[in-house]
Amino acid sequence: MASEKEDTVIRDECVDILSDVPSEFEDFKEVEDIASSEKENEATSSDESEICRRKIRQPMPLPSDTEESDEDNGIDWSDLDLPRNNNDFEGSFGPNILSRDATNIEDVVELFIGNDLFEFICTETNRYYDQNSTKRKPDKESRKFFNVTPVELKKWFGLVILMGIIKKPKIDDYWSTNPLLETPIFGKTMSRNRFRQMLTFLHFCDNSNIPDNADRLFKVQGVIDYFTKKFEENFNLGQNISIDEGMIPWRGRLSFKVYNPSKITKYGILIRMLCDSMTGYISRFQIYSGSKIPSKDTVTKLLKNVSGKWHHLYMDNYYNSVDLAEDLLIKKIRVCGTLRQNRGLPAKLKNCKLNLFETKYQRRGAVLAQIWKPTKAKMIRIISTIHNGGLVDTTKKYRKTNSTIKKPASILDYNKYMKGVDRADQFLCYYPIYRKTIKWSKKVALYLFNCALYNAFVVQQYYSTDSKKLHFYDFLLKISESWIKDHSPVGEENLEVPSTSRASSRGSINRLSGHVKEHQLIRISETNNRKRRRCHVCYKNKKIKRTNLMYELEQMLGPPLPDLITTIPDPPTPSAHITRFDPTNPLGLGKP
Repeated sequence: MASEKEDTVIRDECVDILSDVPSEFEDFKEVEDIASSEKENEATSSDESEICRRKIRQPMPLPSDTEESDEDNGIDWSDLDLPRNNNDFEGSFGPNILSRDATNIEDVVELFIGNDLFEFICTETNRYYDQNSTKRKPDKESRKFFNVTPVELKKWFGLVILMGIIKKPKIDDYWSTNPLLETPIFGKTMSRNRFRQMLTFLHFCDNSNIPDNADRLFKVQGVIDYFTKKFEENFNLGQNISIDEGMIPWRGRLSFKVYNPSKITKYGILIRMLCDSMTGYISRFQIYSGSKIPSKDTVTKLLKNVSGKWHHLYMDNYYNSVDLAEDLLIKKIRVCGTLRQNRGLPAKLKNCKLNLFETKYQRRGAVLAQIWKPTKAKMIRIISTIHNGGLVDTTKKYRKTNSTIKKPASILDYNKYMKGVDRADQFLCYYPIYRKTIKWSKKVALYLFNCALYNAFVVQQYYSTDSKKLHFYDFLLKISESWIKDHSPVGEENLEVPSTSRASSRGSINRLSGHVKEHQLIRISETNNRKRRRCHVCYKNKKIKRTNLMYELEQMLGPPLPDLITTIPDPPTPSAHITRFDPTNPLGLGKP
């Protein structure tokens, strides 16, 4: 059981204060204790200013804006509800930048994940290894480290995508030769040790340039800036958009880890997203790093590039307020969503008593504040600059009275268009590409890669003209296949990916079959007849025998050596062993 936990944990190099990992994990000698330490410290965070004593910190609750509590005395609110005349949408929906070939999935993905990003990650990964290779005692894996290239990194990410589709408990299982677990594509693409080595030193920033007042997100700021630009410029949102929270799974120690009981993933890093309500396309995002920013400023930042087009924005009660609705209306953005009682709700509606399915509302200019009672114990508060205050038939019957249920139009549209972020979360959790690690920066970066793949899928669906569109599963398979294939540019056709592991000893006896067209018997050393090696066949039969001969490919040798015969008799039996070279009996047949 212990070995299973050890194989599941990713070995990471942690040498900076922004990693938020225990000091005992900074050296590879103690990485074996990661699994147990993570379990003990999953809800704690270290205080770097104290060395002898650790301060236990509970996960942060969801940030709230209690300072925005505003009381309204009912002035300027009225019961008069005039018919609405909403402005026409002035934007355009769909891709903003066309790919070279709209039908080619690889070209569509390149709009979001280009070669420049792979080059950037390769540069930072190689620099990170150079900075830390001399700070610790080298082990078997790091001693043979080769610089990562964009082609190799692309293959690495192709395997990571496959890991999200093919679920296995341990990373080593993907390279297993057990017939019950074997997946040959992993071993053919990259060795296991090389994959783990690249994952260990995967990095996204230059540690030598960390400023004294660095933001907590400095470790992944380069990746954040890259995807922020790509998401904005590649796709134009439709008229209906939504803002909501997502969670990047994380249960390790981290100062800005939050707890959200309303999410399936309750512990993690909070990320706020602006999405298209119908497709779920992620246009902008903001990762919460512990700084106290008013919700009004958060919304303003997320809506930076969508103002002036009369979008319809749907948000929950965490963001909505009467002041925010009026400010967004000036920017030609209309709002609809739930509202908290202390965010400008008229005093007349605060303590109002209603019957079942009854509603009351008040209006101040274009802002509508409305309450509706769906059950005996529940009251829903709505704010909208889009709708009127009337009720709409839902064609559903109330089982006790058999009467038709009527709801406000704002609630119907809110339930319909508030699903943008939820739709994106649904696809992101199907085949997640992030793995277990003790460094939060890798989890965040891989999560953003996952978002980029989903956005590329949305664009591909927009381009697709087939009656039967491609599923997300098949889309990821095609991307993985295209990245694993060696698309080397000019000058890199013969690029070989270095391997840090020896060849598998399983199933290799066939190379000793004695086929004269493929192999030839030669000496291990031409100058020293005493140099011997362990016989592979005898070792398989649990015998300790050593020989001074070996097989070699004839194509690599060229013409046969003059002191060896060119014909070889029948192949040896598994128990045969060569003890001394005899020109008349090169295979030593008949000898013990």
